[in-house]
Amino acid sequence: MRLASLLLAALIASPVPALAEEPAASPPPASQVAPPSAPAPAPAPTPVEEGYPQFALGLTIGAPDGVVLAFIWSPLWWFMVDAGFAYTLAPGFVIGVEFQPIDFIVFPIVRGEYGYYFTGNTATQIKKWAGISDEMAPLIGDASYNWWSALVGVGIGSRRGFSFKIEGGLTWLSLNVKGGTSIVNNVQVTTDPWRAQAFAPAARLSFQYFF
Repeated sequence: MRLASLLLAALIASPVPALAEEPAASPPPASQVAPPSAPAPAPAPTPVEEGYPQFALGLTIGAPDGVVLAFIWSPLWWFMVDAGFAYTLAPGFVIGVEFQPIDFIVFPIVRGEYGYYFTGNTATQIKKWAGISDEMAPLIGDASYNWWSALVGVGIGSRRGFSFKIEGGLTWLSLNVKGGTSIVNNVQVTTDPWRAQAFAPAARLSFQYFF
């Protein structure tokens, strides 16, 4: 009994061993630290296609057009409207619309136009060409003419610069002649205004520059 008491007292008096503490985790070496991620590059801007120019100047030589200097407006690459000053035997004007259904260096053309020439030297030239005598000449007054044309053709060039066109078709031509008064064989003769109309071929040779 005494021995048991001594053993119990010895156990109580002996120090309790401290629990081993786990060592603190050391920080990773600097060489193993991941560098900060670089920012993502900004997306490249989408290229914007440059539109076709809308305005141009044109020079045309043709029949019945004569010589025409025109201003051209093209709101769409396949559609154009033109209006120009024209001259042959007298001053006049030409208005047209044109379709170009293919966007290529060589392209087809469909065109419709209206033109008008004011009175000028037209009557004088008609009298010369017809060989009318001086006595009968006063019976032919001032003359003007107008026309409607439908044409097809082909063009070569660029909608961003210079182009060349050749067109042909059919025109409805009207010659408008005023009457006059003259003394023929001692008799006063008066003629009424008259008009001559006919279909005729039409042709155009055009140069255009878009800017």
